[in-house]
Amino acid sequence: AVVSTQSTGYTVNSLYWSFLTTQGVTLDQHPLKKEMDRIQKYMRKVKLLESELKGVRPPTGHNPPTHQTIDKYAAARFIKRGLKKEESLTEKRRKVEPASEEQR
Repeated sequence: AVVSTQSTGYTVNSLYWSFLTTQGVTLDQHPLKKEMDRIQKYMRKVKLLESELKGVRPPTGHNPPTHQTIDKYAAARFIKRGLKKEESLTEKRRKVEPASEEQR
């Protein structure tokens, strides 16, 4: 019920915003801008509460909830392991190269 009320309020204000824009009204300092910002703020709060109730990670920024996030710690682990494997391969190559030169 709260979400539909907010959506309706935002829709009506958006339509009025469009109407005023077509009439050439400058909306930078218009009270409607403050009202739309207020509604957006409450819509974000409701979205955050809904995600907490569902046990889902809250969305970040202005992206929709389907936005994928990067797990920084997992990425760091992958990079470290990749670097360690690369170092061990270069060490093996160094050991093999002198042995092959001695055989020549």
